[in-house]
Amino acid sequence: MSLLTFLYYRLFFDFIYVFFMGKALIKPIFPDGSSRRFYRISFQDINKTLLLIHNPCSCKGINENDSYWYIGRHLYEKSIPVPKLYLYERKKGLIWAEELGDIHLQETVDFRNNLNASIGYYEKVLNILIRLCVEGKKGFDPRYCYDTKYYDFEFIVKRELFYFYREYLLFYKKRYHCSEIKKDFFKLAHTVSQIPNNFLMHRDFQSRNIMIKEGKPYVIDFQGARFGPPTYDLASLLIDPYVCIPEEYQLRFLNNFFLDIRKYLSYCWEEFLEFFWHTALCRNLQILGAFSYLSLKKGKPQFEKFIQPALNQLKKILTVYLKGKYAILEHMLFY
Repeated sequence: MSLLTFLYYRLFFDFIYVFFMGKALIKPIFPDGSSRRFYRISFQDINKTLLLIHNPCSCKGINENDSYWYIGRHLYEKSIPVPKLYLYERKKGLIWAEELGDIHLQETVDFRNNLNASIGYYEKVLNILIRLCVEGKKGFDPRYCYDTKYYDFEFIVKRELFYFYREYLLFYKKRYHCSEIKKDFFKLAHTVSQIPNNFLMHRDFQSRNIMIKEGKPYVIDFQGARFGPPTYDLASLLIDPYVCIPEEYQLRFLNNFFLDIRKYLSYCWEEFLEFFWHTALCRNLQILGAFSYLSLKKGKPQFEKFIQPALNQLKKILTVYLKGKYAILEHMLFY
């Protein structure tokens, strides 16, 4: 953002504060798993609605707001559909952004009763994902990543696999400690960390983080982006328990994605498929850990109903696509 543009928005929002804030309609928006506060602010006198994000951060280094501001502007400049960001007041923890409404991809699609429209939306979203992976990495500065710069071995072990072990197995299911499962965890983390991670990765690319405005998809909650493999975000989208895409269309979207991105890859279809199901396993375990944590510790029971669909998908991955490769984990969960 140029200095001139920044001064323009600074003066614009100062004007709004003075003359219109007292008459604005302010509606809180309750996010899914985030501790940030969101407000939809409507200025009727000027026929303008904006989103205000409030997230006080006291740390001196790069924080979540810094990442949101930098990554959002970076993606917008790459013509990837994200909300336009207008102003960042770092000391106050405030970000003013374009308001995209309240319709998520999850609520828009229905593979049972509205198949063709659902396929159409997912084809649009997959096209956006390829652009995010490929164009998004160009000129991306990982110094602005507040939550690690790369999706690597240490991150996978601590933030996904042992997160699942702690929150789902120990706290949610109240299962006994099993040191043997570490063997499968380390094997999985080693395999996935060897996948080339030279693409930009959103890390939570699922239907609740895709907004639909006037029929067009927009990506939100991108502050956790980092470098990683393209298969992770694809898995996040295709095994998403909010939607439960039928297996036939999971595989169809998987194949189409590969055909579109293969010119940017250094590996073949068979390797891509292997990479996909391994990253899907990591993502699936992370999902179960997150839903368990949100249900039990954050007091958000609405997430509990998605645990069983996530388990159903996990069983499919372990017993079909990666059959016999993670026997300790498979046995502990399903036998």
